[in-house]
Amino acid sequence: MLEQGSTWTLSDGNKYTVVSIVKEKNKKYVYLINRSEIQKYIIAEYVDDEIIEVVDPDLLEVLIVKFNEDLKESLPKIISDYLIRPRSNASNFCFYVHL
Repeated sequence: MLEQGSTWTLSDGNKYTVVSIVKEKNKKYVYLINRSEIQKYIIAEYVDDEIIEVVDPDLLEVLIVKFNEDLKESLPKIISDYLIRPRSNASNFCFYVHL
């Protein structure tokens, strides 16, 4: 299931964590970070359980603004849920904001 904090193994064999999910023009987009190399990230469209990397620079510009807005709103909850009151799966949550 696609949700913030979930982990996905992509076709490159690497595990990525969902940092943010946004909608743009009735499409769902995800911001993912590589769990073993957090400086590597992917911005992708989510369609039918598939992750399709976005390469269009104009769309990327729009999405980065949306992800930033989403993270500003959700960051207090992320901190509360995963850092202040750790859950049993908190060790599986990897968070990195690339601004």
